[in-house]
Amino acid sequence: MTPVLPAGIGSLTFSLDETGTPFLILFAFLWTISGLYAFATTPAGERARLFAYFVPSALGGVTVALAGDAISFYLCFALMAIPAWGLITHVGTPEARRAGAIYLTLTAIGEAALLAALVIMAVEADSLALPVLAEAIGTSPLRDIAVALLLASIGLKIGTLPASGFLPLSYTYTPAGAASALAGASAKVGALAMLRLLPAGVMPEEWAYVVMALGMATAFLAAILGTLTTTPRAVLGYSSASQMGLILVAAGVSLTSVEAAPLAYGAIVAFSLHHGLAKSALVLGDDVVSRLTGSARTAALAALALPVLALVGAPLTSGFVAKYALKDAVHALHGTVPEAVYALLPWTAIGTAALMLRFFALTRERTAETRVSSPRIPIALWSLVLAAVALVVWIWPAQWNVHAIESALSPSSMWTALWPGLIAIAGWMALRYAPRSAQRLTGIVPPGDVLLGLAAAVTAADRWLAGRSRSRGVTARDERADIGHSLRAAERSAVAWTAASTLFVLLVLLLVALGTR
Repeated sequence: MTPVLPAGIGSLTFSLDETGTPFLILFAFLWTISGLYAFATTPAGERARLFAYFVPSALGGVTVALAGDAISFYLCFALMAIPAWGLITHVGTPEARRAGAIYLTLTAIGEAALLAALVIMAVEADSLALPVLAEAIGTSPLRDIAVALLLASIGLKIGTLPASGFLPLSYTYTPAGAASALAGASAKVGALAMLRLLPAGVMPEEWAYVVMALGMATAFLAAILGTLTTTPRAVLGYSSASQMGLILVAAGVSLTSVEAAPLAYGAIVAFSLHHGLAKSALVLGDDVVSRLTGSARTAALAALALPVLALVGAPLTSGFVAKYALKDAVHALHGTVPEAVYALLPWTAIGTAALMLRFFALTRERTAETRVSSPRIPIALWSLVLAAVALVVWIWPAQWNVHAIESALSPSSMWTALWPGLIAIAGWMALRYAPRSAQRLTGIVPPGDVLLGLAAAVTAADRWLAGRSRSRGVTARDERADIGHSLRAAERSAVAWTAASTLFVLLVLLLVALGTR
């Protein structure tokens, strides 16, 4: 590990190593391109408000790749995640505010789980250094608790079931430039956390199998939800959840096998680079197409095919390399579950292809919107991302792309990469002969799926409370005022010096007890 700031900033340390390098390059590139795109496409009067949230989120989103200890990692993670709420709610519509509220709630839960895991790991390791934490927790009696907390935090960040609606809500209402950063870089911090914090080869096989099964379930079910949703950005959100499910499969491989862990880590890096660049290109491409008409729009739609094919894993694309790396990692394990996962991996591409067909159709159907005087700057920035999609994973100096490069022109490899897309195209064409059935299915899943259901349940409970209050002759406003007074009184009690001191002592005793086990 090469230190960037050997003395740190106070107790914070930032270092650059082989694990962080690809993520640093990916994050810095995407946050920079997204920031320039947002500046070029946001009306002058709204830029200050947007960038008040964008700048701190970008700062945390880039420096998290350099974090060398638990404190700096957590602070950078939070600095990236929390201000993103302002990006999601920027347009100010009720739907955007609801999406922001759901995002912030799940982010707070995920960060609480991450903080709890880091505290346990730091106490067990008697160190804050990230490499020491992951190594020490593998032999700790609190290993299972720490790993469960880490997986819960990472799962929320990457949109694992049942939180598959997390990413569609984040993408749908965010302005295109900022959405590009969230789609391309933000979720990949979850992949970085897998590499930095999860122990390698120390968990029972059952743990690995559950994680792999959850990843596969997310890959398939998120694809189904995405084909039934309403807008291009929502489709891309479900596509991200599906693809991140495959990254979770690689994480499961690393948990139980020391020998397979390097292959799994390579697959995580490969998928992060491929998916981060391709998804950013899709978000920006959707916005560019909406700004064009005529032959320029046709050319932009044709260019959009590059990241579409990459996500499907078509031959000679970045997705071909990433999926080869994942298959190599899963193939290194033996047993019924890994063999079943290996057999099902090509079938996940059918879902991805269906998602991309749905996205392409929705983008093509959108009417052009003229919102900037000239789209030249957005097109130039988008072109840079497209070039990165085409080249980066092929030329990256690593072992995880060697097998794919060697097999790129093999007829069997090319057929394996082609047939899922052909099946998806055949299914799409078949639906054209049953338009009524297709119409009934189209749009039945709003962005957010079960998360919106939970939000609706909260609203229904509030209405029930209001009705109950009226039946007793008490207005809903009075009822909520009474609840508010009670909550504020509880808050005042909680922060009183006596209560605060007691809680602090109890926390210290808990940490001491954990440290002496």
